[in-house]
Amino acid sequence: SDLVDFKVTLAEKIRDTESLLLQQSRIQAEIQESLMRTRLVPFSRMLPRLQRIVRQTSSSLNRPAELVVKNTEGELDRTILEKLVSPFEHMLRNAIDHGIEDTPERLQAGKPETGRIELNISRQGTDVVISFTDDGKGIDAEKIKAKAIQVGLLSKDKVIGDNEALQFIFHPGFSTAQQVTQISGRGVGLDVVPSGIQALGGQIDI
Repeated sequence: SDLVDFKVTLAEKIRDTESLLLQQSRIQAEIQESLMRTRLVPFSRMLPRLQRIVRQTSSSLNRPAELVVKNTEGELDRTILEKLVSPFEHMLRNAIDHGIEDTPERLQAGKPETGRIELNISRQGTDVVISFTDDGKGIDAEKIKAKAIQVGLLSKDKVIGDNEALQFIFHPGFSTAQQVTQISGRGVGLDVVPSGIQALGGQIDI
């Protein structure tokens, strides 16, 4: 009789323990979810800073430009968002300095006087996809190749495609700027963009 009573009591204890463990697991999940929510911030938080970069750069170069942003209603981890700001700033400066044309050139080409840079943020599954597009003159692949040959990154007799040539813009210190200014030719180029993105486990394509 004593043995039967012991077995019944032990079974009750096991059920109680399982119930407590389940409850503890639920509480931990709720705490983790709450912590994640406190780390998430809206994409729109970075917009004032990016808009300011565009204004400052376009004013410095006397080259009117505007930033149009789409799909900013999403959220991202605060730490990741903060680490994205620097690559974004470099992309914006580069778009205005090397992409957007001077006003007379734009008007001659039948374009609006103000250049347009579009930032689009979207999601593909668990990935965040961010694209920059500008309505400037684009990247001159032949100019990139010539510069790569000049600085010894490419041999004269090697034939490469335009897509492959464009990757040189991410090489440390690479610049096609004719003169050193606060914006261009300072030896701090777009190489910080892929390194920053890769550090977050991402990738970049032109």
